[in-house]
Amino acid sequence: MEIDEIELLRRAGKIASKARDFGAKMIKPGVKVIDVCDTVEKIIEEEGAKPAFPCNLSINVEAAHYSPIINDTKIIPENAVVKLDIGAHINGYITDTAVTVSLDPKYDKLVEASREALQAAIRTIRNGVDIGEIGRHIERTIKSYGFKPIRNLGGHLIRRYELHAGIFIPNVYGRGLGKIMEGSTYAIEPFATDGEGYVIEGKEVTIYSIKNLNTKSLTEDEKKFLTSIYEKVNMVPFSERWLSNMDGNPDKVREMLKILTRKGALRSYPVLLEAKKGIVAQFEHTVLVLKDRVEVITE
Repeated sequence: MEIDEIELLRRAGKIASKARDFGAKMIKPGVKVIDVCDTVEKIIEEEGAKPAFPCNLSINVEAAHYSPIINDTKIIPENAVVKLDIGAHINGYITDTAVTVSLDPKYDKLVEASREALQAAIRTIRNGVDIGEIGRHIERTIKSYGFKPIRNLGGHLIRRYELHAGIFIPNVYGRGLGKIMEGSTYAIEPFATDGEGYVIEGKEVTIYSIKNLNTKSLTEDEKKFLTSIYEKVNMVPFSERWLSNMDGNPDKVREMLKILTRKGALRSYPVLLEAKKGIVAQFEHTVLVLKDRVEVITE
């Protein structure tokens, strides 16, 4: 990675961390989810970056992928455990970070397990280290608190305009997963739960991304809509909220998203739920692995 690319990544990381910290302070009972996410995304844009994906604000048994829809009325309940997961990019150089806010002291230990697991992973990751060893340290730390890591969620390699770039960083030990590479950027995100330790897909979908710009079966209107999405967000995941100015009718936007997903032009990301309805905590940083050190980009 060239020095100017690293500088863009660093700037995006500072912006993401500023937005994350501001958004975390907004998380209180009775606050609208959409108000938190709109504010976070506005900060990212005002600071000179763009959201790398829609702000996720996932509550209690929701592990990930809840982002408010147009005119969303959902509010943060009393005694909630709230995950705020956001990303910022500059010219496609993506950073990804998350924090958990507990509104009930009885979940403080669960939150601490995830936070400490992230620190254990950061202490482990370096150029050439076996990826499975990172998972081992995350798993060991979370279990030491009496909880379970979520085994089918984890971190990921990040490339330009590509949030999930094919390499998975597990929250449990695994063999044959390869090694950490110099000059690469990774998101590390331990998930801890008092439930079963894996997630399933819910029925709600609030996030999409472009899967195939050249889908053959599209009508002219569908092609035009897909092209407009690409011009607006490139290949990063997006929310229907980001398309509200493309058509004044939210129902028409939603219907078009369903059609494009069904025809294979879009990929959908269902809300992920803990399988046994356990409470979930998550912390995340983006790290840049250099030859002789690891730089935490989103501190």
